[in-house]
Amino acid sequence: MERAGELLRKGHYTVGEVARSVGYRDALLFSKMFKKLKGVPPKQYR
Repeated sequence: MERAGELLRKGHYTVGEVARSVGYRDALLFSKMFKKLKGVPPKQYR
């Protein structure tokens, strides 16, 4: 999730692209796990 956070902060990638780049096939599952670990959803984290 650290790598995902870095990619999201750069802002050049969609949530789906970030999810796939860190090994999640399902962007919704990635979003749920990201929120669980970071406390905010991926779009808000940006």
